[in-house]
Amino acid sequence: MNIGEMIVSGGVNQLLLFAVALVLGALHGLEPVHSKTMIAAYIIAVRGSVKQAILLGASAALSHSIIVWVLALLALYYGNALIGEELEPWFMMASG
Repeated sequence: MNIGEMIVSGGVNQLLLFAVALVLGALHGLEPVHSKTMIAAYIIAVRGSVKQAILLGASAALSHSIIVWVLALLALYYGNALIGEELEPWFMMASG
């Protein structure tokens, strides 16, 4: 049984889903042209301290996580009402 079938049947281990989400989130952070690249370049350019780098990294991770949680809660609350081709341009504009 593959993971898609497990999700549909409702027999997925919550720990497995958390691990998959954690791995996918880490891979997402490695994507090019992410804002952390500009932050790292800025810290190097101004010869920032390790403390500043840690603070910027932590604030970026926290704000990113909060946005993901808000989007997940909105998706759970509104369900299928927000899914549709007519809303896609609005989502693209807001994410831009």
